[in-house]
Formats: sequence, structure tokens, C-alpha cells
Amino acid sequence: MRWIVCLFCLLPFAVANADDTAPFIIVESSPVNAATAIDPAKAIGPVRVIPRSQFENRSANLADVLSDQTGVQIRQSGGLGSYSSVSLRGSTARQVQIVVDGMLLNDPVTGGVDMGKLGLHDISRIQVYPGGAPAQFAQAGIGGVVVMETLGKDIEDTTRINAGAGSFDTYKMGLFNSGSHKDFYYWVSLDRQSSDNDFEYPNSREWFNPNDGATTKRRNAEYEQDAASTKLGWEINDTSKLDALIQYNDNDQNIPSIQNWRDNKAFLTNETLRSQLHYQNRGWINGQIHSSHRLIWTDTSERYNNTTGLVGLGTSDVYTDTDQLGLANTITWLLGNHTLSATIDIADYDYRQDDKLDSDLADERERLQIASALSHQWLSADSRWRSQASLRQYRIHDDSDEALGNGTINNVTSTELYNSWQLGLSHYFADNWEISGGLARQVRIPTLQELYGQQGLFVGNSDLKAEESLNVEASLRTDQGWGHIETTGYYRKLNPAIVATFNAQGIGRYSNLAANIYGVEIDALFRLLQWWELYGSATFQESENTDNAVKDRYRQRLPGIYHESYTLGSRWIFRPFLIDLSYHVDDELYYDSANLLEADPRTIFNLSASWTKIWSNRSESELSLEVRNITDELYQDFNRFPGPGRGWFINLAHTF
Repeated sequence: MRWIVCLFCLLPFAVANADDTAPFIIVESSPVNAATAIDPAKAIGPVRVIPRSQFENRSANLADVLSDQTGVQIRQSGGLGSYSSVSLRGSTARQVQIVVDGMLLNDPVTGGVDMGKLGLHDISRIQVYPGGAPAQFAQAGIGGVVVMETLGKDIEDTTRINAGAGSFDTYKMGLFNSGSHKDFYYWVSLDRQSSDNDFEYPNSREWFNPNDGATTKRRNAEYEQDAASTKLGWEINDTSKLDALIQYNDNDQNIPSIQNWRDNKAFLTNETLRSQLHYQNRGWINGQIHSSHRLIWTDTSERYNNTTGLVGLGTSDVYTDTDQLGLANTITWLLGNHTLSATIDIADYDYRQDDKLDSDLADERERLQIASALSHQWLSADSRWRSQASLRQYRIHDDSDEALGNGTINNVTSTELYNSWQLGLSHYFADNWEISGGLARQVRIPTLQELYGQQGLFVGNSDLKAEESLNVEASLRTDQGWGHIETTGYYRKLNPAIVATFNAQGIGRYSNLAANIYGVEIDALFRLLQWWELYGSATFQESENTDNAVKDRYRQRLPGIYHESYTLGSRWIFRPFLIDLSYHVDDELYYDSANLLEADPRTIFNLSASWTKIWSNRSESELSLEVRNITDELYQDFNRFPGPGRGWFINLAHTF
């Protein structure tokens, strides 16, 4: 391993005299609408910003890209396109909100988002808010917010093609085209990726398949995704514009079992259509008032087929359809150093699920959710002090079928009201130093599945209380010519929290408990030379179950969380070459609430290299290579699925 590291450390010197020709770039700035723009520079506390250049020519989805960020953990079942959920600072997936252009992707039925299905072909930038949510958001997750922004007019008159291939029969191809005519602009993006995910791994007969040999190959893990999206825009005048966004995804994936059974044929298909009509105006009262108005409609159809009964509990052939109709309005008033915002977000969700093997028990549910927010932001005259205060309220009306333990269902109607608040303050001092702090009382509303169960899997608990969290964070950061250092301490007190417990038959029921999570994050980057950067991060966190209802879980660490994570990387930039070598370690994870079963540490080396060529006609080509898990480390993921071994991926893109 030492020889491999030394080799890549010396590699940049071999290309030190490479061509350093920079492209000819025209930068056009456009006025910002304060009611809709999510500006990380106005955030109080840490924000991780991931530009398109870091993921546009990779065989990666949202889960792959977020896994490199400080304080972020991804839970997967292994391989490209596999089920993936995110955890920020020890949170659950339901506590983290995923947003695309103002559209909340967390549905009210399960609450989580499968990020393995979220491609990045039409995304311009990703922002991760592990603490306080942006002021314009009517909703704020207990565990933070991940914000994705789609491409806009700034990439007009471009044609781009890309193709890639890699280990485990992985393939990727895409086409992008944009253009404009006077006040109109458009872009269209097409993307396809697939993988067999048939990687080999050592077989533990005690846990995996007792019928396999010492080494086995993963079965029934194929994945295909076809995605298409378009944005049409009209700049009505200097202060207002209208655009329409349409995103379509078709995902087909087989579902492997932990035991890797040969006869397993389970599969999941998902078809999602998201559309949004967005009107913006920043010309009210001489430009003092900006407004944003979104009309949102989403339709998701899904089929889960497990007729062989080799995954999970029993056999099933379930069809699910979820429709969302929403209207989100934000008004922002600019008053010198003060910014006032008011947002109201109305969404109606209709859900229906049918198991074709038990057609008499159709499951129908509806949730009307009204979220509103008032916020105030202030910037001092010398720009050294900045503050933010937000009040939020949620009104929920449910009309749902409830799954009872005796195999029957009952109709339940309820209306609930919840409140939350958020405060933040930051100060710039000395030479580019910033200290900031945040305090918030956040709420996560129970999902329909948590409240009313799911036939054959969960029993309803209509007395379940919403999760409430007191979040505290303090951060110190400096940005200098040589790079940056950032240290953040955080504390999260959950009372009540929500957890699932299972009986001897494997039937679950959600109940309330209490827990604490606290830790420290460190993020740093050093520019040692003009062409050489070192970067690193570390997360040390503790968790504690403070509910004494079950003695063997009391005072134990929460399961499914790595309590220590480290990253160390080196990046060399010799135009037209860029080389990145990184080392990741995750440790101290428990699979069970009693902390009797601890996972082995996960240690991974990754390498990426790219070459970019600017041609005489101003077109551009980029060739990139990724080698993941160089040392072929065997590890089990959060759900005890085997992680992929060594894999390589090569991608070629050309922009006309």
C-alpha cells in the first residue's frame, strides 16, 4: 500500500510541463431574486457547496457525491443505484429533507428519499445545510436539508454528449442541449445508466449464504435508470420571468437478499414525473419586494414484486401510486440591512397501495399539509454581524386507512398543529475569521406509515407524538489565501424521538423514545503550492438512548451510525490534468440497539484523474477515470449488505 501511495504522490511531477491552456469564458451576471435564490453566503453556520464540476462527468448519483462531505453518512445496500439514504450528524433519513428547486421530495408516507434514484444530469449545484435551513424554506428538517438546484439560463447555447463504462458491467450515456431566442431559453437533458452490480466478495457462511463457497458473486442486483428533463424559460421583462421544469425518471432494479439466494427474483420498478411552473418578480415597489410562486405536481408509480418470498417477510406484489399537488409562495421585503420573508407552502398528497396477492385490502391515504414561515435577516453596516430568526408553523390534516394487528384496516381522520423556531448569529473578525452559533427547536411530523402502519409490515400507532429536537451548534472558520479551516460543535436533544420495534413475527410498530447526539466536525483544505492541495475532515460524535423503557437499550449508542469518520486527501492540478487521491475511515457502528453487534471498520482508498482539452473551435473534451476501493477492502454496509470491492469507471464528455 505504501508503494501505491508513493507512486501517486510522485505522478504529478511527471506531468508538470503539461499544457495549461485555459478556455475562453464569458461571464454574465443576472440580478438575483431574493425570494427564490438560496445563497450559501447568507447562511449562518456551515454549508457544504458542491459545484457541478465535481460530479458532471462521473458514474455517480446523489448518494455517491454526498458521501465525500464532512458529517454526511450514506446508508446503502451496495452498488450503483441500490437503495441509499442520508444521515447528517447522526440523524435518520426521515429527519433530512431533500429539495429540488423548491420541491420537497420527502413524501408523507415513508418520509425518506431513496437517493440511489436521484441522478445529477440536470443539477447545477448541491448545497448541504447540516444545521439551520435557509430562511425561505417553510419547512426545516431536524437533521438538516440537502438542496439541489437545476441548470438555468447561464448554460444556454450548449450541446454536450457523454458516455462511460466500468466495473460490474456499468454503463452510462447522456445528451444535453440548450438554446435561446430573444427572451426565451430552454435546455433538454437525457441520461441513461445501468449496472449489473455483480461484484465478488468473500462469503461468510454464518451470515451470508451457507450454500456458497468461500467466494461468491452478488446475485439479482441489476439496475437501470432512464431520465429525461427539460426547462423552458421566458424573461418577461427586466424584473420578472417564468419557467417550467419537467423531470421524468424510470428506474428498474432487482432487490438482492443478504443471503444472496440463487432463486431470488424480487424487483422494484419506479416511475416518477415531477413538474413545476415557477413565476418570479423582483420589481414590486421599486425593487424592494421580491416574490416567488411555484405550482407543483408530482406523480409516482411503483411496483414491488417479491412473489418468491426470499426478501423480507412473506410474498407480495404491491402497486403504489402517490400524487402531489402543491403551491408555494414566498414574499421577501428588502429594507436596507434588513430582509423580511414570508412563505406559505400548501401540498396535498394522495396515496393508494394495492397488493395483487391480497386485493381485498387496498390502502388509501391522504394528507393535506400547510407549512408557513416568517423570517428576519439582518446585516450590520460594516458587514461584520449577521443574524437570522425564523418562526414556522405546520398544519396537518390526515384521512387514512390504519393497519391493525389483526389483519384488518380502520379509517382514521385527524388534524394537528405544530410550531418551531430557529435563531442564528455570526460575526466576522480579525483577518477573515468567522464565529457563528445557532439555536433551534425543530419538529418532524410522523409519516402516515408511522402513524397508521402498513398491512403485513407495521401496526399503526395513532397516538404517536411528533419528533421534537433542540439543536445547538457553534462554529469557527477562517478563509485565507492558503485555504480554510472550520471546526463545528453540535448538540441535538431528541425528546420525543421515533423508533421502530419488532415482535417475534417480524411485525413492526413505531413508538416514542428520547435520545441525545453530540459531536465535533473538522473540515480543512491547505494549498501547499499553486498546483498541490491537501484536504481532510474528521467527525467525532456520541449518541445515547436516554429512554429507560427498555433496559438493554438504555444509555446505549444509537444503531446505524458511524461514531468516528476521517478523510484525508491530496489533489494535484496541472492543467489539463487533475489527480485526486483520498483515504476514508469509518468506525464504531452498531447494528443493534443493545450494542451487542458491532460492525468492522470501513477503510477505503479512492483515486480519480481527469484530462481536459480546449480545442481551437472552443469546444471542450474531458476524460475522467475513477478507481474506487483501490485495496479491494471487504466491508459490510449499514444494512449488513456486502459493499462493492475494487471498481474502475471511465467517462468521456465533449461539449460543442
